[in-house]
Amino acid sequence: MSARRLAAALGLLGLIAAPHAAGAASFDCAKAAAPDERAICADATLSALDSEMGGLWYAYDRVPMLMGGSGTRRDEARAFLAARAQCGANAGCLLPLYRNRVATLQLQIDDAMETLTRQANAAPAPPAPAPQPVMDQVGAFFAQCSAAGGKLQGNAWPAMMSADIDHDGRLDYVLNTQTLRCDGAPTAYCAAADGCDIAVSLSRASYAPTKLRGVRPTLMQGADLATFYLRVDKKLCSDVTSGTACWGTWKWNGTALAPSYKARQR
Repeated sequence: MSARRLAAALGLLGLIAAPHAAGAASFDCAKAAAPDERAICADATLSALDSEMGGLWYAYDRVPMLMGGSGTRRDEARAFLAARAQCGANAGCLLPLYRNRVATLQLQIDDAMETLTRQANAAPAPPAPAPQPVMDQVGAFFAQCSAAGGKLQGNAWPAMMSADIDHDGRLDYVLNTQTLRCDGAPTAYCAAADGCDIAVSLSRASYAPTKLRGVRPTLMQGADLATFYLRVDKKLCSDVTSGTACWGTWKWNGTALAPSYKARQR
C-alpha cells in the first residue's frame, strides 16, 4: 500500500468529522416515498443517525479492500437497507437498527485503516524465487487442479530445482508437481502409469517450459554442464527387463536439450 493511497484514505475519513446540516438524511426527504424513509425524515434522532451513517458509508465505501472485500461490503449495505424496509415506519425498530449499523461501520473503518497503515509500513515484498515465466508456470500448475475439478490442498508449491543446464551462465529451472495434492482430482498432476508433470525452463528459451512426465527428477551440476535425469514411462526404452526401469537423460548439446533413454536398475 503506497503512502499516497493511505493519505487519500485518511482524507476520506476527515469527511466523517465534517458537520452535517441539522436534521439532514442521507437521501432527499422531498422524494421520500417508502414508510421507513418518511419515518426517518420526520424524526430528528433517526435523521441524525441516518446522516451519520451516510458519512461513515461514504468513507468506508472508498477504502481500498482486498479481493472479495468490496463485494462483501456492498452485500452488507444491501442487507441493512432490506432490514430497514422491513421496519417500515416503526421507530422502535429503526433506532436500534441504525445504532448497530453506525457502530459496525465505525469498527469496520477502524479495522480497514489499521490494515492500510500496516501495509503502508510493511517491508517491501521479497523478490520472486525465479524469473516471471517460471512463476507463471507455477501459477499454471495451480490452475491445473481447479481445471480438473479439484481443490488445491494446503500451501504446497511445486518442488523447484535450478542449475545452469544450457551453459549460458544463467540458472535454469525444473518444476516437479509431485509435491502438489489436488483434492477431488487425484490424477490432476500424477498418474501411476507415467509419473508426474515436470516442467524444464531454460534461460536460452526465455524460460518457455518443456513439459515432461516422470518421477524422481534429478539435476546434477558437473564441471561444465548440468545433466537432468528422470525416470520415465518404460515405453520410451527398448531394453527394459525385470528389475529395471526406463530413465531419461537430458543434456545440452550446444543448440537444444537433447534426451536419451536407457534402462537401468530401479
